[in-house]
Amino acid sequence: MKSLQFSVPADTNKSIRIQEDIMPNFYPYFHRHTETQIMWILKGHGTLAIEQNLFTFEEGDIFYLGANQSHVFRGDVDKNEKQKVHSISIFFDPHKKIAAFFHLPEFEELKNFIDTSGVGFKVASKLKINVGESIAALQKTKGIDQIIDFIRILNHLMQNRHLNIPLSSEKNLLNHISDTDKRIIDAQTFIKKNFAQHKLTLNNIAKEACMTPQAFCRSFKKRTGITYIEYLNELRVQRACRLLTSSNMYNISSVAFNSGFNSLTNFNRVFKSVMKYSPKEYLKHYKEATMEE
Repeated sequence: MKSLQFSVPADTNKSIRIQEDIMPNFYPYFHRHTETQIMWILKGHGTLAIEQNLFTFEEGDIFYLGANQSHVFRGDVDKNEKQKVHSISIFFDPHKKIAAFFHLPEFEELKNFIDTSGVGFKVASKLKINVGESIAALQKTKGIDQIIDFIRILNHLMQNRHLNIPLSSEKNLLNHISDTDKRIIDAQTFIKKNFAQHKLTLNNIAKEACMTPQAFCRSFKKRTGITYIEYLNELRVQRACRLLTSSNMYNISSVAFNSGFNSLTNFNRVFKSVMKYSPKEYLKHYKEATMEE
């Protein structure tokens, strides 16, 4: 599914843009923009399609959307009542006007957080009230106070990053693998290059990491928070999602085979465990969420 390149209206006098929308429904097109967006849903509920993933949303939810992540918020429409939606968004580009802040030594950790959050995340439930109140207060400030309050919001999200819900499976490794864990990083790279191969085995992967299979499994789980099988399955399911939603006419058996699965039964089971939908259900919901009205 192709997405539209959307241009967020620029404000030459500000480093960040705060936009409040009260409309019959959300912007209806699958789109992307160069700015990072923090979006607080005050009213409305439905489905968020982002890249190849689907998430439900409701009032009070807050999403952090990375730059150029294709997405659309598709609200559920009540036939008896025309839905009104209400949201407040913060748009910013960390590489443009506000970039000078992130080059300060004291901001190095925050810069790394932004760099590794490009896949986006949903703010954890226990943080929503506090972050929502901060966004509401941000609307009322100006000048230096507004920038300081904005940095505080980012810092709060960073300090609680372990609670946030990733919008992409890649987050699992980015947040947990240390740069010094060379053997696990090498194994990760090996898995990424070879996950679609049917003959990929634990022994192959452990050998690449120069470890025994048992030691590799323990180290991978300890340093990433997930098992290597979970990571392998997520990579394969993500590829399957891309194939299912591409313009090419892939049937489900072909998608399963080209994503590294040996059997259709196993593919259906793993796909549903990761995506919460069967492949057919996922494709149906994805088309409904991303098609133009």
